[in-house]
Amino acid sequence: MEYEAAVKGPLKLKGTANKDIQKKLKKKNKEKVKNEGESSKPKEPNETQVSYKQPVVKTKAQLKFEQMKEEQQKKRILEKASKTHKQRFKWNAARYFTQTCSINSDASLCQNAASLKVDQLADIKESELKEISDPLKFPDYFGVRKLFRIKDLFDARIHYGHTDGTLDPNMKPYIFGSRLGHLIFDLDKTAEMLQDGLNFTAHIAYRGGIILFVSHCPQHTLTVENAAKQAGEYAHAREWDFHIFTNSEKVYNGVTRLPDLVILLSTLNPQMQEHTAVKDAAKMCIPTIGIVDSNSNPNLITYPIPGNDDSPAAVQLYCNLFRDAILLGKSKKPMEVY
Repeated sequence: MEYEAAVKGPLKLKGTANKDIQKKLKKKNKEKVKNEGESSKPKEPNETQVSYKQPVVKTKAQLKFEQMKEEQQKKRILEKASKTHKQRFKWNAARYFTQTCSINSDASLCQNAASLKVDQLADIKESELKEISDPLKFPDYFGVRKLFRIKDLFDARIHYGHTDGTLDPNMKPYIFGSRLGHLIFDLDKTAEMLQDGLNFTAHIAYRGGIILFVSHCPQHTLTVENAAKQAGEYAHAREWDFHIFTNSEKVYNGVTRLPDLVILLSTLNPQMQEHTAVKDAAKMCIPTIGIVDSNSNPNLITYPIPGNDDSPAAVQLYCNLFRDAILLGKSKKPMEVY
C-alpha cells in the first residue's frame, strides 16, 4: 500500500488499501483530533490540581548541623535572660539600701550601705534578694511555722471533735476517723491551714490593719480579751449586736472604720447556731479566720482552721499563736520618721 502523510492534520490515503487498515487509521485520526480539542479547552475553576511532593531526605550531617544551630540559639537566649535578671537584681538591692538609709536615722547603717558595691550584690542568693526587695512575697517571711509543732496541737487536744452524728458534710475532708464514737481531726491538715491563717494575720499586722478577736463563749471571754490586749488589738467576747458591721454609722452616730481581719475563736454561739459575725463579715467583704469544729460549716470562712473550739487548752493555744503572729508582723514593720 502506498500513502503519503501530511505534516499537519489527519493522514491521507493514496491508491487502494484494505478496509481493515483504513478503519484503524480513521480511528487513530479521530482520537488525535479529540485529544487536541480537549487540550485546547480552558479548565474549570472548580477543578483542583493535586500536586504530590516527594519527601526530602536529610543526611545525618544535616541533622547534626540543625541541632547545633538550635542549641546555640537557646544558649544566646539564656545568656540574655541572665543578664537582665542580674541587672534587675542589682537595681532592687540598691533601691532597698537607699530606702533603709532614708527611713532609719542610724548613720552607721547608711555608711555600710554606701560602702557596698553594686557588683558585690550579685553574690547574694536569689532567695535573699526576694526577701530584701519584696518581703511580703516571701513564703514565710515572719517565721510563723516556728511558733508551733504538731505535738503542741496534740497536747492541747485540738484533734478532738464531736460525736459521729453531729458531723457537718462540709467537714468530711478534714476528718481523720472516729474513736469510741467521737470524731478525730487530721492534724497534718490542721497544721497547714493554721500556718496559712497565722501568716495572713502577720501580713495584716505588718500593714497596720485592725484585727478583731470574736468569741461568744462565756468560758473563754477572759482568755480572748487578754490575748487581744497583749497584741494591741481589739476583742468582742460578749453577746453580738446585729448592727455592728452592717449598720455601724447609725449605731455609733458617726463614720466608723471596720476591722481589716476578724478572728473567730468559735463559729457557733452558745445555742449551737452559726455566729452572726460570720454572715455580717461576709456581707461587708471582711476576711475572716475561724476555728471550725466538726459540727460547723466552713463555707463562709476565708481561712478555716479545723479543730476543737471547746476545751480551754485549745482556745488558749489559739490565742497565744495569733497574739505572737501579730507581734511578729508589727516587729517587722519599718519605723516611721516624723
